[in-house]
Amino acid sequence: MKVLLVDDDRSIRSLLSIALSVEDGIGEVREAADGTDALRVLDDFHPDVILLDYWMPRMDGAKVAPLMRAKQPGVRIVAFSGVLEERPAWADAYYTKGSLPDLGQILLDA
Repeated sequence: MKVLLVDDDRSIRSLLSIALSVEDGIGEVREAADGTDALRVLDDFHPDVILLDYWMPRMDGAKVAPLMRAKQPGVRIVAFSGVLEERPAWADAYYTKGSLPDLGQILLDA
C-alpha cells in the first residue's frame, strides 16, 4: 500500500513516516507539508491512502479533500488531527493525534 502523509508539522511527518516504514503491508510513503503541496505530489504519485491533517496553513484538509478525490477518485482519505472527535464527512476514517490505536491497521481498514 502506498501512503501520502499530509501535515504541516515536519516532525509529525517524520515520525509517522518512520512508524509506517515498519508496518506490514505499507510500501512507499511520501510526504507533503499542506494541501497545496499535496496536490502537486498527487500529479505523479498515486497513493492508496492519504493521511490528511485537518488543520494546516494555505489549504486545510476539508478544503483539499474534494480536490484530491477529483484527481484520484479511488483514493481513501484518513483525517488526522488533534481536535477531531468524529469522522468528517469528507474522510473514510479518522485518527486522533496522540491516541494509541494501531495507525497501520487504520490505514489498511480505511
